[in-house]
Amino acid sequence: MTAPKGLAGGIVCSLITPFQPNQSIDYGAFGELIEHQIASGIHGLFVLGTAGEGLLLGPDERRAAAEFALEKVGGRVPLAVHCGAPDTHTAAALAAHASEGGADAVAVVSPFYFAYGPAALRQHFTDVAHACSAPVYLYDNPERVGYSLDFEMVHELVREVENIRGVKDTGDSVARVTRYGTFTDPPVEVYTGNNLIVLPALLMGALGSVSALASAFPELFVALYELWKKGEVDQATRVQLTAARLQAVLDGVPYVGGIKYLMHRRGLPSGGMRAPLPAVGGSAALIEARLEVLDESVTRWSDGAK
Repeated sequence: MTAPKGLAGGIVCSLITPFQPNQSIDYGAFGELIEHQIASGIHGLFVLGTAGEGLLLGPDERRAAAEFALEKVGGRVPLAVHCGAPDTHTAAALAAHASEGGADAVAVVSPFYFAYGPAALRQHFTDVAHACSAPVYLYDNPERVGYSLDFEMVHELVREVENIRGVKDTGDSVARVTRYGTFTDPPVEVYTGNNLIVLPALLMGALGSVSALASAFPELFVALYELWKKGEVDQATRVQLTAARLQAVLDGVPYVGGIKYLMHRRGLPSGGMRAPLPAVGGSAALIEARLEVLDESVTRWSDGAK
């Protein structure tokens, strides 16, 4: 088996997980979504993250979903498997499984619920990384876990642990991306998880974006990245603002449920939710009202999958 190389930059879709009414994973729909993403030109896939409701699944379910995704993708694009858990043992076991199965990368969200000091966090991430051979990306999501990772600690881990490559930063400030960009020897590979700052993050040295909204609009985010890559920053800015307007449609709405709703109205198989995460419910009317007042340059992205 070829050694995993990590993510390769660009737009990495944080893919939703579709569920059947009995709460089991709808693997038929999951496979369709993977094919749609690859056909749309996505640069990589990230499964079982926040959008993928991975932390609501048991370890056996997570292993089965990872195995399915790995087989379905078949190396056509880089695939990162989120293996984070509140305890080190589970996270390490999931990371080992994903790595052995051929995942190109492993992502590990910061441990949550209890408060942890720097020494405990360093040990957690180090132990998870040592459990696998795949490149590891720390998943910093302060809105979900209640705290942000320390910049210096992240850089120390990248420098000292061979297979820790970088960070998926889901903070709301491009200043965080800029701060990571100041580190050298070695550099920290940065992916923004914030749909509002994809272009600014790229301009400040991020390698790409891990985007949940790309589950609904992969073509939009791929277009943004490709325009930036060609140096067409003005046009890329217009696409970034379109993405921001679509993101604003989900303000105050159950976020994952809202993404699934946008996917459904595009004709994509989004499936149900894993309890207790709520579906969009009555907020669907609010989404429709917000879409109605947007101009055609924005709504054309939401009106059809083709």
